[in-house]
Amino acid sequence: MHTLFRRVSLAAAIITLLLIAAACGGDTSTTTTTMSDDDMSSDFAFGEPADAADADRTIEIVSSDDLTFTPSDFTVAQGEVITFRVINEGAIPHDFTLGDEATQDEHEEEMAEMGDMTMPDEPNAIQVAAGETREITWRFTEAGGVLIGCHQVGHYDAGMRGEITVEP
Repeated sequence: MHTLFRRVSLAAAIITLLLIAAACGGDTSTTTTTMSDDDMSSDFAFGEPADAADADRTIEIVSSDDLTFTPSDFTVAQGEVITFRVINEGAIPHDFTLGDEATQDEHEEEMAEMGDMTMPDEPNAIQVAAGETREITWRFTEAGGVLIGCHQVGHYDAGMRGEITVEP
Protein backbone atom coordinates (compact mmCIF):
# COMPACT_ATOMS: atom_id res chain seq x y z
CA MET A 1 0.00 0.00 0.00
CA HIS A 2 2.82 2.42 0.88
CA THR A 3 4.62 1.61 -2.39
CA LEU A 4 1.48 2.35 -4.42
CA PHE A 5 0.99 5.61 -2.51
CA ARG A 6 4.61 6.62 -3.18
CA ARG A 7 4.26 5.86 -6.90
CA VAL A 8 1.05 7.87 -7.19
CA SER A 9 2.61 10.75 -5.23
CA LEU A 10 5.72 10.67 -7.44
CA ALA A 11 3.61 10.60 -10.61
CA ALA A 12 1.52 13.53 -9.34
CA ALA A 13 4.67 15.50 -8.50
CA ILE A 14 6.15 14.87 -11.97
CA ILE A 15 2.92 15.92 -13.71
CA THR A 16 2.77 19.08 -11.58
CA LEU A 17 6.37 19.97 -12.48
CA LEU A 18 5.70 19.39 -16.17
CA LEU A 19 2.63 21.64 -16.07
CA ILE A 20 4.58 24.37 -14.27
CA ALA A 21 7.44 24.09 -16.78
CA ALA A 22 5.01 24.31 -19.69
CA ALA A 23 3.34 27.38 -18.19
CA CYS A 24 6.69 29.10 -17.61
CA GLY A 25 8.12 28.40 -21.05
CA GLY A 26 7.83 30.80 -23.92
CA ASP A 27 9.61 33.50 -25.83
CA THR A 28 9.69 37.28 -25.67
CA SER A 29 7.80 37.87 -28.89
CA THR A 30 4.56 39.78 -29.09
CA THR A 31 1.71 38.02 -27.37
CA THR A 32 -1.91 38.92 -27.90
CA THR A 33 -4.39 38.33 -25.12
CA THR A 34 -7.46 36.65 -26.59
CA MET A 35 -10.63 36.60 -24.56
CA SER A 36 -12.97 33.62 -24.45
CA ASP A 37 -16.73 34.11 -24.35
CA ASP A 38 -16.59 33.55 -20.57
CA ASP A 39 -13.97 36.32 -20.18
CA MET A 40 -16.00 38.72 -22.30
CA SER A 41 -19.06 38.27 -20.10
CA SER A 42 -17.40 40.21 -17.25
CA ASP A 43 -19.14 43.47 -16.40
CA PHE A 44 -17.01 46.60 -16.40
CA ALA A 45 -18.52 50.08 -16.11
CA PHE A 46 -15.79 51.46 -18.37
CA GLY A 47 -16.10 49.10 -21.35
CA GLU A 48 -15.51 45.53 -22.38
CA PRO A 49 -12.83 43.25 -23.80
CA ALA A 50 -12.89 43.00 -27.58
CA ASP A 51 -11.38 40.93 -30.34
CA ALA A 52 -8.18 42.33 -31.88
CA ALA A 53 -9.69 41.82 -35.35
CA ASP A 54 -12.31 44.46 -34.47
CA ALA A 55 -9.77 47.13 -33.46
CA ASP A 56 -10.19 50.58 -34.97
CA ARG A 57 -6.55 51.37 -34.18
CA THR A 58 -3.53 50.36 -32.13
CA ILE A 59 -1.88 52.51 -29.48
CA GLU A 60 1.68 51.59 -28.51
CA ILE A 61 2.56 52.19 -24.87
CA VAL A 62 6.11 51.80 -23.58
CA SER A 63 6.56 50.76 -19.96
CA SER A 64 9.96 51.40 -18.45
CA ASP A 65 11.89 50.94 -15.25
CA ASP A 66 11.65 54.65 -14.44
CA LEU A 67 8.05 53.65 -13.59
CA THR A 68 6.32 55.48 -16.42
CA PHE A 69 4.06 54.70 -19.34
CA THR A 70 4.77 56.59 -22.58
CA PRO A 71 2.34 57.96 -23.55
CA SER A 72 0.49 58.05 -20.26
CA ASP A 73 -2.54 60.08 -21.31
CA PHE A 74 -4.57 59.87 -24.51
CA THR A 75 -8.05 60.25 -25.95
CA VAL A 76 -10.36 57.70 -27.57
CA ALA A 77 -13.93 57.92 -28.84
CA GLN A 78 -16.87 56.27 -27.12
CA GLY A 79 -17.53 52.99 -28.95
CA GLU A 80 -13.98 52.83 -30.32
CA VAL A 81 -12.08 49.53 -30.12
CA ILE A 82 -8.41 49.98 -29.25
CA THR A 83 -5.61 47.44 -29.21
CA PHE A 84 -3.00 48.49 -26.68
CA ARG A 85 0.45 47.19 -27.63
CA VAL A 86 2.39 47.36 -24.36
CA ILE A 87 6.16 47.21 -24.80
CA ASN A 88 8.23 46.59 -21.68
CA GLU A 89 11.61 48.18 -22.40
CA GLY A 90 12.72 47.59 -18.82
CA ALA A 91 14.58 44.84 -17.00
CA ILE A 92 11.75 44.16 -14.53
CA PRO A 93 8.13 43.05 -15.07
CA HIS A 94 5.34 45.58 -15.40
CA ASP A 95 1.63 45.18 -15.85
CA PHE A 96 -1.02 47.12 -17.69
CA THR A 97 -4.42 47.44 -16.05
CA LEU A 98 -7.43 49.29 -17.45
CA GLY A 99 -10.03 50.43 -14.95
CA ASP A 100 -11.83 53.05 -12.99
CA GLU A 101 -10.46 54.14 -9.62
CA ALA A 102 -12.21 51.32 -7.73
CA THR A 103 -10.80 48.71 -10.14
CA GLN A 104 -7.29 50.15 -9.82
CA ASP A 105 -7.53 50.19 -6.00
CA GLU A 106 -8.78 46.60 -5.92
CA HIS A 107 -6.04 45.43 -8.29
CA GLU A 108 -3.40 47.24 -6.21
CA GLU A 109 -4.53 45.32 -3.12
CA GLU A 110 -4.53 41.98 -4.98
CA MET A 111 -1.02 42.53 -6.31
CA ALA A 112 0.29 43.53 -2.86
CA GLU A 113 -1.09 40.25 -1.47
CA MET A 114 0.52 38.26 -4.31
CA GLY A 115 3.99 39.67 -3.68
CA ASP A 116 6.44 38.29 -6.26
CA MET A 117 3.97 35.85 -7.82
CA THR A 118 3.16 36.23 -11.50
CA MET A 119 -0.16 37.91 -12.13
CA PRO A 120 -2.60 35.89 -14.24
CA ASP A 121 -4.10 37.64 -17.27
CA GLU A 122 -7.51 39.15 -16.67
CA PRO A 123 -9.93 40.63 -19.22
CA ASN A 124 -8.69 44.15 -18.37
CA ALA A 125 -5.12 43.43 -17.24
CA ILE A 126 -1.94 41.79 -18.51
CA GLN A 127 1.53 41.29 -17.09
CA VAL A 128 4.41 42.19 -19.41
CA ALA A 129 7.73 40.54 -18.66
CA ALA A 130 11.02 42.37 -19.19
CA GLY A 131 11.70 42.77 -22.91
CA GLU A 132 8.26 41.44 -23.83
CA THR A 133 5.47 43.00 -25.89
CA ARG A 134 1.85 42.08 -25.13
CA GLU A 135 -1.47 43.29 -26.49
CA ILE A 136 -4.92 43.75 -25.01
CA THR A 137 -7.96 44.98 -26.95
CA TRP A 138 -10.75 46.98 -25.38
CA ARG A 139 -14.07 48.53 -26.48
CA PHE A 140 -14.80 51.82 -24.71
CA THR A 141 -18.57 51.87 -24.21
CA GLU A 142 -18.94 54.82 -21.81
CA ALA A 143 -17.76 58.42 -22.06
CA GLY A 144 -15.58 59.68 -19.23
CA GLY A 145 -12.22 58.75 -17.80
CA VAL A 146 -10.50 55.38 -17.56
CA LEU A 147 -7.23 54.90 -15.72
CA ILE A 148 -4.25 52.76 -16.67
CA GLY A 149 -1.84 51.52 -14.07
CA CYS A 150 1.01 49.17 -13.26
CA HIS A 151 0.49 47.32 -10.01
CA GLN A 152 3.78 45.57 -9.52
CA VAL A 153 4.53 46.29 -5.87
CA GLY A 154 5.30 50.00 -5.43
CA HIS A 155 4.91 50.99 -9.11
CA TYR A 156 1.41 52.52 -8.95
CA ASP A 157 2.23 54.51 -5.80
CA ALA A 158 5.41 55.75 -7.52
CA GLY A 159 3.30 57.19 -10.34
CA MET A 160 3.20 54.44 -12.98
CA ARG A 161 -0.27 55.37 -14.19
CA GLY A 162 -2.11 57.37 -16.78
CA GLU A 163 -5.55 58.37 -18.00
CA ILE A 164 -7.66 57.69 -21.04
CA THR A 165 -10.27 60.30 -21.90
CA VAL A 166 -13.26 58.69 -23.61
CA GLU A 167 -15.07 61.35 -25.63
CA PRO A 168 -18.75 60.97 -26.58
